Amino acid sequence: MALYNEPIKHIVTTSTQIVYAHNFPPNDYSKFIASLDQFQVESNLIKENLVNNNISLAQKHANEANSIYYWDLLVDIVKQNKTIGDELKVGIGDLRNSTLSLSEGKATEALRQQAIQQSDKLVNLINSSADKIITDAAALRQTESSDPFSQISGFFANLFGTANNSNDTSNSIHPIRFADLLDNVLRNYGDAYNVKFDMTDMANMANIASTNDTSSTMSHNMTGNMNSGAMHDGMVSENNEPIVNMANYQSADGMAKELMQIYSKELKPLISNEDKSGQISDLENGIRHLITSIENKDTPLQIMNIVHTQIHPPLIQAFNLQIISS
Repeated sequence: MALYNEPIKHIVTTSTQIVYAHNFPPNDYSKFIASLDQFQVESNLIKENLVNNNISLAQKHANEANSIYYWDLLVDIVKQNKTIGDELKVGIGDLRNSTLSLSEGKATEALRQQAIQQSDKLVNLINSSADKIITDAAALRQTESSDPFSQISGFFANLFGTANNSNDTSNSIHPIRFADLLDNVLRNYGDAYNVKFDMTDMANMANIASTNDTSSTMSHNMTGNMNSGAMHDGMVSENNEPIVNMANYQSADGMAKELMQIYSKELKPLISNEDKSGQISDLENGIRHLITSIENKDTPLQIMNIVHTQIHPPLIQAFNLQIISS
């Protein structure tokens, strides 16, 4: 796999200490599948906006879906299955061209219906191909994990005490896939409100808390008691700001809902240990809270708080994810 998986930053907090910027180990296969998830969400949003006659938004999602496919998916899907890769390439190309040919307020009903039919075809193709693509990616990762070099590396890791002692759940691509997609929820939500800081870096949230009230804990600051007048320039206050990029907002909303699908289909079945039932429950509640908060158009800081303090911790604990201190 030629893809690079950008580490996902996380902070663990306690009542007396804040430990900054942990990174999940890179996993190219998880990054690849998370890109497929994004492609699927963007393709669904093309159809949704065409049906609602929001042509400009449909065009933005068509451009985004096309970029994701060509930059993040095409090479590896074609390597796995050339037929599927070529079909998806033609599908997104035709849909993008049809969507871009429509003019806001001037599109004929026939052309709009043609684009809707093409979006249906693409979404159905993605849905029918996704399971096979994911299965093939997981099999490739398993093959790499079991090759002689990996086994020798594992022997020396055990010898020097550096091995990952996670249970079998940590060998699944899906927890890191979930975390990758979660990062993209934050990026899109930040772009929707044009925030001037990286929402995936929890250190920014801690810095805001420190700036606003050094005598208060971060959790106190994140629950609506922040003094907006003392915030950094470019930070979003507790008063809801207008959305400046609706396409990014729709993407964040769609990806958050996709997280629940991944949780239900892939993550929850991995856990059979009753000792982790509380963490799984916390993770599900965190995802539901995230979806509701995005639907309510809560502030970027509130969304950050949910992700970094309600979703990341149970995700790490439930699946024994290794974290690397930066």
